[in-house]
Amino acid sequence: MKTCVYRVEFSKSSVDLIDEYERLSEHEKEWISQLDAESFFDYDTQNDNYICFVITTPIEIKKYLEILTNNLIENKCEDLSKQILSSKINLYEDLKSIITPLNSIKWSFFIEDLDEWILSNLDIDIVLDRISEVGMASLNKTEKQFLKNYHL
Repeated sequence: MKTCVYRVEFSKSSVDLIDEYERLSEHEKEWISQLDAESFFDYDTQNDNYICFVITTPIEIKKYLEILTNNLIENKCEDLSKQILSSKINLYEDLKSIITPLNSIKWSFFIEDLDEWILSNLDIDIVLDRISEVGMASLNKTEKQFLKNYHL
């Protein structure tokens, strides 16, 4: 996998993180602004935690997390790639309750990019395992699209 899907959760809201961002060096700010991500979706939880889902490379996320750690910005980062590919996590369902008219466009772009990412990272073994688990009729649309396009 060249890129992965990460979930980064902060212990502060996005508004509170603005203060943290201001304390970064100019070099760190510049690097963060140039973070090479294929796509992202972010929101604040009801508990005032900022959460960001990002599709990027392991090298990019490592650099980003280094900056956060060096500046004592609390976060938890999790690679969701394998769980998403095996349908153990369904971001469409898990996040639909937080979609509002204000973030729906950003969400639709992210979901489109996520579907593309899934399609390019699925392999026949993953899809066959899913068929064994849930049957052909219960595959999601991306898995069905993969099978439709699959050639030996």
